[in-house]
Parts: sequence; structure tokens; C-alpha cells
Amino acid sequence: MDLPPRRSALKEATWSAHMALDALVGGFGTVADYRRYLAGIAAFRLPVETWLSRNALPQAFADWQPGFVRDELRADLADLDTPEPTVLRPFSPPEGEGVVGLLYVLEGSSLGARLLAKRAEALGFSDEFGARHLFSQARNFSNWRAFSERMENVRGYDASASAHWANTAFDYARDAFESALNADNPVR
Repeated sequence: MDLPPRRSALKEATWSAHMALDALVGGFGTVADYRRYLAGIAAFRLPVETWLSRNALPQAFADWQPGFVRDELRADLADLDTPEPTVLRPFSPPEGEGVVGLLYVLEGSSLGARLLAKRAEALGFSDEFGARHLFSQARNFSNWRAFSERMENVRGYDASASAHWANTAFDYARDAFESALNADNPVR
């Protein structure tokens, strides 16, 4: 199946950053691994969602909203007695009109959430305890489709800026996960 042109170009432009993040997320085979994942995803998503909620989206997205999971994430952190991560640096996107790239990363995570929800479920977590944010994303696949359609049709699309914003988002996420890993394994 061929991907639509803009989606295909963003996938190619972000491939290595995406793979580096996936390697950090890993498989979380234990509850401790899942707690680290949860701390990492919260350190990424909470600042990014805060930034998005304070900034206007392009007009083509006026009838659409990103799939925020911050409330579910906070509830999951509380379920596992995991403190909300301290943000080392707020999310600060690059210059240019590339917010579509950021949205591509956030909304695309609903695809991976389906697999991650199954892994969390194998550890005993559910849509009511510990993994609300994953199940919320996995159930919200229609939002990805709606975003993807708009992304292909938005006017004034800047492919270079969108790729830069997407890679910045992946890098920010990778930094968040590395911070969560380092907090759990301090250098002595």
C-alpha cells in the first residue's frame, strides 16, 4: 500500500529519529520498565500538549483537535505512584510553519499505542488502571485518519519545516526517555 505523498515524505525524513526513539521505548517486559516508559512519555507529552493547547493550529485544522492524553497520563502516573516528571526544558519548536510535523509525531503515536497497550495489558494494566493513555490513543485511531487527510490537503504546506518540526519532536521525546532512564540509573 502506497502512503499519501506528504505522509510518505515525513516518514522517510524522520525514519532514523523514529527508530532511535523506538529503541529507547523498548518492550517494557516488567513493571519497572513500564514505569520508566510512563515517566518518559509523560516528560515528552505533557510539555508538548501544553504548548499545543496554547498555540493556534493552521486554519485547515480548525474543525479538528489533537488527541490529548495528558489527563490519562497523570492518572496513570498516580496509579503507579510515579511522580510527574520534572521538565528539564520546556518544549520549544523550531522556526517556520511546520506544526504539521509535530502533529504527525503525536497523532502517529496512536499507531504504536495499539501494540504498547497489549504489552501493558500483559503486565496487568488496563484502560482503567495504569495504561489509560495507551488505550485512549489506541481507541482514537480515527483521529489519526482525520489528521492524515488534513495533512495531505493543507495549503501552504512547508515540507522542509514539517520534517524539521517532526524530527525536533522525536529528538525531544528521545531526550525525555533518556532522562527517565538516567533518573532510574544514576551514575555513581
